[in-house]
Amino acid sequence: MLTRRRWLGALGACGGFALAGCRRGAMRAPVDSDRTVALRDVRALIAERTDPLAGRCRYVAVTAERRVERPILAARTGDVFDAVIENRLPQPTTVHFHGLLLSEAADGAGFDPIAPGARKRVRFELRNRAGLYWLHPHPHGLTAEQVHAGLASLLVVTDDEDAALDAALGLPVSNRLALALADVRYAGGQIQAYAPTAEDCLRGWLGNRVLVDGEFDARFDVAAGWVRLQLLNACNARGLLLAFFDGARRLPFHVLGTDGGLLAAPVEVDRVFLYPAERVDVAIDLTDAHAAEATSLPFDPRWQVHSAPSLPRHAMRERYPPLAEAAVCTSRDAPREAAFLADGAPLSLFGLRVVGATRAPAPPLPARLSALGDVSGEVAPTRRIRLDFDERDGFLIDGRPYRIDEDGLRVARGAREIWEVRNSPISMPHPMHLHGRGFRVLRRRGTYGPARSLATQADARLPTDLGVKDTVVVWPNETVWLAVEFALPRSAEFAGPQRYLFHCHNLEHEDALMMRNVVIV
Repeated sequence: MLTRRRWLGALGACGGFALAGCRRGAMRAPVDSDRTVALRDVRALIAERTDPLAGRCRYVAVTAERRVERPILAARTGDVFDAVIENRLPQPTTVHFHGLLLSEAADGAGFDPIAPGARKRVRFELRNRAGLYWLHPHPHGLTAEQVHAGLASLLVVTDDEDAALDAALGLPVSNRLALALADVRYAGGQIQAYAPTAEDCLRGWLGNRVLVDGEFDARFDVAAGWVRLQLLNACNARGLLLAFFDGARRLPFHVLGTDGGLLAAPVEVDRVFLYPAERVDVAIDLTDAHAAEATSLPFDPRWQVHSAPSLPRHAMRERYPPLAEAAVCTSRDAPREAAFLADGAPLSLFGLRVVGATRAPAPPLPARLSALGDVSGEVAPTRRIRLDFDERDGFLIDGRPYRIDEDGLRVARGAREIWEVRNSPISMPHPMHLHGRGFRVLRRRGTYGPARSLATQADARLPTDLGVKDTVVVWPNETVWLAVEFALPRSAEFAGPQRYLFHCHNLEHEDALMMRNVVIV
């Protein structure tokens, strides 16, 4: 039987809320970058345009000592964020702290957007375990455009387990990288402005080149030995099948963690799926390699919908007309060259180059990475959720378009539930994200061939299913079971009902109303 104690352990020692064992200590910057900023030092976070013609934007972190563009935020469990968020865009915006356990007021889900020129103070304590989280806009109907414009920042959280792993791997600072992978349409010597057609809104905005750490053709120098990579798929819609090559030789690597931190034990693989908003933490041994090229392998994305429905190009904006009044780019008639690759097409991502003297053989990976508990048993009420497609309304959850004022899914505070999420046979892969908490994948059924071949468990779970998740891909005609815990901290900011979102993180689907409110009462 899965007791409450075992359930909380399975969700991660700090995955639900901070427990006594999550100690703070002196913070070593987890990423070697002059753009790394301690979360607790940020006094203001600014969303601003850098190129109005092309619609490019960035976040800027302001501390007492400096102003950092496109910051990488670093924190330890227990740190406090207390800053003013300033909107210098011509549109309303929010900052959603993706993956963090926060109150409704701090989550940034779009219920209380920040108007152009306005500011909002946000304060919270970081209660999550170590892992790669991120910040991005979440204004209803405008999320896809603003994320595509470049508004995304990584948040690297560390704790004692995380530091112990780095020490066991003998990692120099240069050999730990946190990277966001985002595809854009590049033609005519420039990034094309975001101007989606009805087809784009159906399938999602797909590019033809990848920005990594904000750069094309990114290359990183590393020392021989273990390299630890924390990777975010920050694409609007593109799924990735990640693999590494040294020349023609495919390199094995190990999955260390997923969205919400470390697995209990490493899993050796030679490729993993990574869908929008998912993160993966991997280690690759480059002791005997000269280089490693990160690539997305070709795969069939299992699109079972091939024509656009008759819904508006921006369904949320049509329903809420004030959202259509401004755009982050001033050129809406960018060149319409054939500047996208189909989802599942092969794509070069980034490269690692081994420099310096060859080292002794890399130390063995620890057999145990964290105290994350096992997921077993199903002793909770089951909630059934359908992912639908409608010829008129497009992609939906439970057959209905989203409304901001809907009651949605109501859950009792402290409840434990099994969510049975079933995707329609006439559909696409949907990376489904739950705000405000992590969950565990219990099992899959109906998983299609290329994904099923990666399963390491009899219940069809993939290596990337074995940790704490906040985003999970559900393929057409597949059913995924999730264990979700709805405990909330007993503090003033969590008083009263707390409203969150469950939605598809294909951002065009999100903006087209594929969302539901989740209200904890």
